[in-house]
Parts: sequence; C-alpha cells; structure tokens
Amino acid sequence: MKILRIKILLGLFTLFSLADCLGQSDTSSRGVIFFEDFLNNNNNWTVAENKNVSSRIENGFYYLKAVGHAYGEAQEVKIDTRKDFEIETRIKIESGSAEHKDYYSMIFWGRAAMTGYYFTFAGDGFASVEFCDGKNQRDCIVKSNSLQQTNLNPVGFNIYTIKKIGKTYSFFINGNQFYTMPFAPFYGTLVGFGAGRKVSLVIDYFKISYL
Repeated sequence: MKILRIKILLGLFTLFSLADCLGQSDTSSRGVIFFEDFLNNNNNWTVAENKNVSSRIENGFYYLKAVGHAYGEAQEVKIDTRKDFEIETRIKIESGSAEHKDYYSMIFWGRAAMTGYYFTFAGDGFASVEFCDGKNQRDCIVKSNSLQQTNLNPVGFNIYTIKKIGKTYSFFINGNQFYTMPFAPFYGTLVGFGAGRKVSLVIDYFKISYL
C-alpha cells in the first residue's frame, strides 16, 4: 500500500504538484473559500504524460492516473480551523485494483511535508481515516474503528465529505456518515486528492467552505 509524496522530495515515490494560490472563488455560494470545477486550469493542476502520472482536464473533469507509484495533486488553502468547515469532492474510480489493502486512493487535508490526514477509499468499498507522518505506509496510523466497508459505488461517482463542527470531524460517503473523531490541529495548508498505484480517478469538483 502506497501513500502520496511531495514533489520536492526525490526517491522511489511520486511527488506532489503544488499551487500557491487560494483557488477559484465560487460567488454563487456564501462561505466557499475554494472551488474547482475543472472548466479550465487556472489553478495549475498537473497536465502531463510521463512515467509518474497521466493527467488531463477535459469536459469539466480532471482525469488522474498514477502510472508508477501513488500520485497526488495539492493546493495550498488557508482554512481558519476556529470555524466550522466542510471539504467535499465528487470522484469516480475509473480503473485499477479494487483492493484497499494494496492501492487505496484518498483525499488529504491539513498537510505539511510528510505529515497530514487522509480519508482513504477503494473500489472494494472500504474506506478509512489515517494520520501519516512519514514516507511509508508503516508511518501511517489507521484511526480506531475507521476501516470499514461503506456504501461506496465501485463503478460510479461518489461524493466524499469531511465536516468539522465544533470539536468533531465527521466523514461521509454519498451523504451517509461512516466515522467521527475528535478534531485535531492542522500541520499545514495543503489539501488535495490522490490516486493509488495504477489507479485512475475522474474528479468532478473539489470544494471547501465554511459552515
């Protein structure tokens, strides 16, 4: 099982693409601090074909395939964690191994360098919440009782939501809550998503808003 890598670090692992911006504003909804619908590439997502990644923006979707090791895309978004907030994205697992134990994909937030939080998911329907503090999977801790089978659709789009209300995180797939845990301080400002090794994802949108 592989986890994501930051692009400035060399080695056996894939590197992140960072964008030093707060992203597009969605003026149609109050409280939204970052919104991406992939109608253009104003936020400088990686578009490439190489040994690490195959990625493109097309028809309002971002297509991301981790060719070698796991691969992730990040944006720097400053979230005021004193407020209640929500992170939401709609993603389809297009192809790749369904086994969560080998090739899970993920959303991450509150990340700096190798330290951050992960909301993982895989085509076999399993999801989990992890804290990682290093390059390797052995550096990750699965939060107690978070690894479980969910209502994830293995062949269609799924909506993944992280809500922070008060001192509690709640995690949802397609509107169904599957896990809660105490809020913990951020380590950094990176948020994003990533595909497991040889997994292809289609991302419809990515949104962060205050509640």
